[in-house]
Amino acid sequence: MKPLVPSLAALLLSAGLALPAAAQTITIGLSLPENIEGFDFVNGMYRTFAAEVEAHSDMSVNIVYGGALGNPNDRLAQMRRGVIEMTDAADGNYASIFSDIMVLNMPYLFPSEQVAWQVFDGPFGTQMAEDIREATGIRVLGWWESGGFKHFSASRLIESPADMEGLKMRVLGPLATIPVEAMGASASPVAFGELYTALSTGVVDGQDNSVSTFNLIRLYEVQSHLMMTGHVYAFGPLGISDAFFSGLTPENQQVILDAAATAIAYNRETSRAVEASAITRAEEAGVTVVRMTDEQRDAFRQVMQPAAIEWLQGNVDHPDLIDAALAAVAAAE
Repeated sequence: MKPLVPSLAALLLSAGLALPAAAQTITIGLSLPENIEGFDFVNGMYRTFAAEVEAHSDMSVNIVYGGALGNPNDRLAQMRRGVIEMTDAADGNYASIFSDIMVLNMPYLFPSEQVAWQVFDGPFGTQMAEDIREATGIRVLGWWESGGFKHFSASRLIESPADMEGLKMRVLGPLATIPVEAMGASASPVAFGELYTALSTGVVDGQDNSVSTFNLIRLYEVQSHLMMTGHVYAFGPLGISDAFFSGLTPENQQVILDAAATAIAYNRETSRAVEASAITRAEEAGVTVVRMTDEQRDAFRQVMQPAAIEWLQGNVDHPDLIDAALAAVAAAE
C-alpha cells in the first residue's frame, strides 16, 4: 500500500507550527432597512466602519439590517452574550443595563452638538465608557449622534413652558415624562408605530423627536408646528463585545479603534447635514418651524432641568455624576 499523504495540519504540527487562525467575522445587527432615506448617519456609519476594518485587516464584517436579529434590547443582550459583536442600540437601551448613562439625557445639559462631542470625547465620556465596559462587558469605541437634539412638535404654537399647559404629549420614560408634566402637560407613552395615528386622531397633541425622525414617519402631515427647543441630545454608544475585542491581536484591536474613529467622524458630519436638510423638508411640507431664542430655551430649561435632576438623584447608581456632567459641560463651553 502507498503511504498516506500527510495532511497540512499534520505537517504543521510535526514541525511545531500552529495552524493559521481563522479570520474573524464581526456581525452587526441594525434596526433600520438598508437603504432607508435620511438615516445614513446610522447605517452609513456602520458601513464606513466595515469598509475601514476590511480594508486594513483580514477581518470581515456582516451587517444585518431591518431588525432581523431582534429588537434593540434583544440585540444588546446578544452582544453581551457574544452571539453578535455589535449593534446600534442607543442611549435608552443602554439605560436598561447601565442607569448612570441617563445623566446624559438631562434636559438642556448640552448647549450645542459641538459641546456634546467635547464632553463625550473628553475625560467624562472616556470614564463613562470604561464604567460601561466593567459593568456590562461592552466596550464603547466612541459616541455617535442619533440625529442631534430632540424638539417638541404640536398641533399648535408653543413659545414658552406655559404654552404646554393642557397638551397631551407623547414622550417615553420618566426622564421625559416628569419634565413635560412639570410644564402642565400630560404625558402619554404611545408606541412609536402608533404615533402617526395617535397624532392624526387627537389621542395626543404633540411629541418629541429629532427632525429626521419627525420626517421619517411623515409627522409633517399631522403636526402643524415644530418648535426647535433642543431640549435633549440624542446619542448612542458605538459598542462592541469586549470579550471579542480582547481576543483580537493588538494589530486588529488598533484597526477596530481607528475604524471606529473614522465612523464616528462620518456620523457626526452626516448627522449635521441631514438635520439641516430635514428642517427644510419639514418647512416645504407646510410645517411652521419655530426657532427659539436663547431666552426662550432658558425658560424651558428652568422648568425642565430641575424636575429631571430630582428624578435622576433617586434613580441612577451614582448621583454625583449629575454635578460631574454639568461641570464637564461648563469646562467644554
